Amino acid sequence: MEQPIKVNDLINLKIKRMGINGEGIAYHQRLAVFIENGLPGEEVIALITEVHDNRAYGTIHEMIKESKNRTVPFCDVYIDCGGCQTQHYDYDAMLKQKKDIIIKALDRYVKDYDKQIIKDTVGMQDPLHYRNKASLPVRKLYGKNRFGMYQRNSNVFIPIDNCSIQHESVNIILKTIIKLMDQFNQNGFDPKTNEGFITNITVRITENLREAQVGFTTNTQQKLMDEMIYELIDHHPEIVSIYQVIDISHQKQKTTLIYGKETITENINGQSYELGFDMFFQLNTEQAEKFYTKMQTLIEDSEYQNVLDGNKGLSPIGMYLYQQEKPVFILSNNLIEQEKIKDLQKKYPTIHLIDSYERLKLDLMVFDPSRLGIPETDMKMIFKVKPKRIIYGSCNPSTLAKDLETLKSLYEIVEITPFDMFPYTSLVESITLLKLKG
Repeated sequence: MEQPIKVNDLINLKIKRMGINGEGIAYHQRLAVFIENGLPGEEVIALITEVHDNRAYGTIHEMIKESKNRTVPFCDVYIDCGGCQTQHYDYDAMLKQKKDIIIKALDRYVKDYDKQIIKDTVGMQDPLHYRNKASLPVRKLYGKNRFGMYQRNSNVFIPIDNCSIQHESVNIILKTIIKLMDQFNQNGFDPKTNEGFITNITVRITENLREAQVGFTTNTQQKLMDEMIYELIDHHPEIVSIYQVIDISHQKQKTTLIYGKETITENINGQSYELGFDMFFQLNTEQAEKFYTKMQTLIEDSEYQNVLDGNKGLSPIGMYLYQQEKPVFILSNNLIEQEKIKDLQKKYPTIHLIDSYERLKLDLMVFDPSRLGIPETDMKMIFKVKPKRIIYGSCNPSTLAKDLETLKSLYEIVEITPFDMFPYTSLVESITLLKLKG
C-alpha cells in the first residue's frame, strides 16, 4: 500500500505540463504536485513543501533530466522577484506552451471540440522592455530610497535598479524620481519604523506618442514638495500629468491631479485613446496593436448592422466601434456607469444607452471581460437575444473554457487566437469568434 506524501519528502517526479502560474505540474498517486520553476518534460527529485487534500507543492532538490528548453534567466533578481515567472523557459517554447494552456483548459471543460480552431500564439520579435506602466512600492533602505517588487508569495520587498521587462522610458523616469526623493528628503515608507511618506510610484508612458504620467501614493495628506515636482518636469518634459493618491491605512483612496492634464494620449492603429490615471489599458503597446487589429478584422468581417459593447464603454475596442457610424448599444442599470456613458454619447452619437435587452436584436456582441469571464446577467442576455456573432477577448483560459462550454449549445466556436501580452509570465490572452448555429 502506497504511503501518502508528507512535507519534507523527497520524491522522483516527471513534470507533465505547466500550470497557469508558471509552475511545473507532476503527479504522484494521482495527486497533482506543483513544482516551482519546473518545466514540462523534466524529471526531478522534488522536495515537498506543502501538502493539501487535492494538491501538493514542492521545489527542485535535484535535476535528473533537464528540459532542452531551459535557459539562464537574464535578470539578477529573477529567483526572488515576483514580476516574472518563466525567464528560465525558452521564449519560442513558451509561446507553444501558452497555446497548450488554452488547449488544456478547453480539454477540461469543453471536451468535444476541434483543436484546429486554436491558432498559434501571436508573440513578439523582441519580448524585452514591453511594459508601458509600472506601479511599484518604494522603501527607505540604509538611508537611500529604492523602488522594487515583492518576493514571490510574500510581502518581502526586493529592491530593483533596473527592470528588463519595463519600457526603458519607465525605468529612466523611475530612477530620476528616486534621486529627487533623496535630494528633497521625500522618503519612501519604512514598515519597520512606520515612517516615510511615499509608499508607491506609478509611471505610465504612451509608447507611440511619447507622453508620460506619474502618480505618487502617499500615506498622509501632506502635499508633495513643489520643488521636487518642478525638478522632475524639468528633467522629463514628456511628463504631462502628475497625480497624488492619498491612501491612509488602506482606506478609500483620494486621487488628486497636482500637475498638468488629466489624461495622456496614445494612438493605436489610427485610434486615439485618452488614458486617465485609473483607466485600464493594455500594458504591452506592441501586442495591443496586434490584439485590437485582430478584433477590428473580426468586427469588419461580421458585416454587422448593430452591435452591443459588452464592456460598457470601458474597453479600448469600444472607441473603434463608436466611430463606425453604426448603432452601438450599451446595457447598464448602474447610475455611475450611466453618467459615464452619457458623457461618451456627447462625443459619439452612435452610442445608445439601454436599461433592458427586451426586444433587442443584435448582429454582434463584443466582450473583453475581467478574469471572471462573462457575467451571469450578460450570459442570460446572450441566450435571450441570440446575436449572430460574438467576439470574446479573454485574459483567463479557465473562465473562457467554462463560458464556451455554456455557449456551445447555441454557438459554433470558429477560432481562438492566443496572444502573448505578457512575455516571461504564464499569462495568455486570446480572442474567440463564435457564430450562431443554424
